[in-house]
Amino acid sequence: MTDTGSMTHLELIRLIGDVIVKVDELRSTLDRENPNRIILDNIRDELDTIQRKLVRSIINDNTGEFKSLTNSLKKINKELRETIDDADKIAQNLETLVKFVGVIQKIAELAP
Repeated sequence: MTDTGSMTHLELIRLIGDVIVKVDELRSTLDRENPNRIILDNIRDELDTIQRKLVRSIINDNTGEFKSLTNSLKKINKELRETIDDADKIAQNLETLVKFVGVIQKIAELAP
């Protein structure tokens, strides 16, 4: 995925997969009973569900709404990449992941 230009449906699916991997890595640093781990588990499940929905559906990635949402997603992803490897920034990571999931949910609503 390039930082300029529009994101395609396939790039969106790959991006979600990349974020799922990062969430898995972050989850692995926390005990199962840790409240942040539980939140990360829920975020991971939500991303997985949406990714599967997007894989099975066709979204017109040429619409203004799709382009606007994916441009927003690129910005959030950039923010996430800056902090996701730092387990000490868990609160910031969770906040950014919640924003990421929110945009992904809006994109999933575009699917028929």
